[in-house]
Amino acid sequence: MPRMMSRPVPQVVMVKHPRRSGVLGLGAGLLFLSFVSKFSERVQIYKAKNQKVKNAPREQVEGLTDLMRFILGSTCSSREFLTVTKLSLMLLLRTVGSVWVSKHWGSIVNSVVSQDFSRLARLVSEFAGATVFLSGLNALLKYYISSLRLQVREKITLWCHEKYMRSKDMIFYKANKVGQKIDNCDHQITSDVERFSDVFAEVFSQSLKPIVDFLVYSVELSRVQGLTTPLTLYSWFAFASCISAVTLPPFGELAAGEQRLEGNFRGKHSELITNCEQIAFLGGERPEKDVLNNSFGELISHCKRSINLAFNSEVLRQYLNKYFCTVIGLVLIARPLRLRPAQLPQFTSDQIAQYFTSTWRNMEAMATAIQDLFELTNRIGRLSGFATRVRQLMLGLESRPPVLNEEIARAQRGPYPPVFKKGPHLKFEHVSVYRPDGTLLVKDLNFTVERGQRVLVTGGNGCGKSSLFRVIRKLWPLVEGTITMPEDKEIYFLTQVNFVPCGSLRDLVIYPQSREEMLAAGRTDDDVRTCLRWAHVSPQVEHDGRAQLEFNDGGRIVKPRLDDVRDWQKDLSPGQKQRLAFARLFYHRPAFVVLDECTNGISPDVEHDLYDRCTRENMAVFSISHKIELKLFHERELRYLGDLEGKWEMNECSHTRDKITRASSTVKLPEPDKDGKKESRITYERHTWFVD
Repeated sequence: MPRMMSRPVPQVVMVKHPRRSGVLGLGAGLLFLSFVSKFSERVQIYKAKNQKVKNAPREQVEGLTDLMRFILGSTCSSREFLTVTKLSLMLLLRTVGSVWVSKHWGSIVNSVVSQDFSRLARLVSEFAGATVFLSGLNALLKYYISSLRLQVREKITLWCHEKYMRSKDMIFYKANKVGQKIDNCDHQITSDVERFSDVFAEVFSQSLKPIVDFLVYSVELSRVQGLTTPLTLYSWFAFASCISAVTLPPFGELAAGEQRLEGNFRGKHSELITNCEQIAFLGGERPEKDVLNNSFGELISHCKRSINLAFNSEVLRQYLNKYFCTVIGLVLIARPLRLRPAQLPQFTSDQIAQYFTSTWRNMEAMATAIQDLFELTNRIGRLSGFATRVRQLMLGLESRPPVLNEEIARAQRGPYPPVFKKGPHLKFEHVSVYRPDGTLLVKDLNFTVERGQRVLVTGGNGCGKSSLFRVIRKLWPLVEGTITMPEDKEIYFLTQVNFVPCGSLRDLVIYPQSREEMLAAGRTDDDVRTCLRWAHVSPQVEHDGRAQLEFNDGGRIVKPRLDDVRDWQKDLSPGQKQRLAFARLFYHRPAFVVLDECTNGISPDVEHDLYDRCTRENMAVFSISHKIELKLFHERELRYLGDLEGKWEMNECSHTRDKITRASSTVKLPEPDKDGKKESRITYERHTWFVD
């Protein structure tokens, strides 16, 4: 019965003590790896310090080790470490398998040259069986690389979301609107983190494989040919890589710059989508196309520059590390045969063929490993660029740089340092409001608003009417004075931007509560329906033959139920969005409400009823508006003069007599009328005897 496994063909060695040579080769390989581990990183730092990397000050030049320690140490856990361990094991097993293939291939060549076909058949059968295992290893290797990529992205993204949306800090607002902003923050969290994870997994796998290959093949070549062969290859690659480094472009800065321009290009498209309706009305296709093309042109120019910079380096690297290295390899293979010591036996042609085949494959594999190690300069450069951007993003999300430091410090030394206090009313004592850029908007505000009172805030465009409420919400810092205010939940803000949450119709009203939280608070769906009815946006109330909230779905009228989920942002009109915002306000029933030009899309009759409803619910109302007729619904007017001194006025807004409320306003004319008057006085009246 024939044996299933053939006797191994003795390997041809050219040294007297192969075991000792293998150990020495391992030591030499470890020393060489120590050199390579510093080389790639030092090249990028060297270029930055010599200002070959633009906009990279010396104090900002950090090594990849520090960057990776910060990013992965802040986000990753034992799960990622276990994946790295599995990936390393797969790489080691694959390299061991590759060494076995090289030896086995040499035995096959030996059998072919010696024409031992029975042994050849057994060797081919063994090779076919073993490669099934190797194919499984390759599949596992790709699986763990993909898993590592996904796990790293998941951990970093969730960490960013946690910092970005952490309670009460409002980093999502401050990072995009206040002080030193994070450029294209959305692009960095989505695209930059994804690219970093991809490049990290790629660099790790492509770096670990050549390290394992390098050590294994160093031992194998030293055992067969002695230390001369690996040391010669080490020396040549070190020399060639030092020469290549002179022409190496700054890959880190180029990769970071490309991502920055990608973010700008994406941002231009986002702006186009946001303003598409206005652009369509104005016929602005041509200038907007120019904006998109200019942004894309900058990106393409940068990419072309990167390609051109890499060309010279690639030509030199290909010649030195690939083609001329082949000449050196042939010399090293022939050297033991030409200078064979006398104590070694004469080799037959089939043994020489086996020696050449296995040694050439091992040498080729080690040369590829060394080349890959030095090519880490390119990969590490790209990884450094992405790591720098991700680290800057993480630092920006973890803590925002303070604004208005000088103004706050000056106020703290004065009589009215910035202080927030808790109280039942809203009270301002010597409050001064500044923009984050240091511009004074309002100086020395002093007034009190009790529950149920109504104040109209007026002033010219850009004078900062909304700024006081940004300070109350702590979006902007309080610079000077004392603000006494109730709990944050007792102050509600409706802005002129129509925000529509995702979810069901019920979710739109109770936001940010969930249904479970609504029920736990003792509220029911009947409360939600009542708020919709108060806000004139109820599907159950019909007016002029149609419901206040209904949709035409392909010729079929649909009145949404509380559990219905739709694309509300698309389906709702601007006026319906504003009325739903009022329904949300009535649901939460705060003590104080700020209405920032939030009724522009609502008809006057509905607008009047909404203001009356706020009064009946005993809410103190701050209204920011240019509508003079709204004076009829407010007792006082806070008017910003908009001058450099931050002056303001507090006036009586309206007066009521015999159920008639009157309010007036003076409008300055752009030019004198035919009678020579420069002002026009407008008076409004509201008759309230028909109101319940």
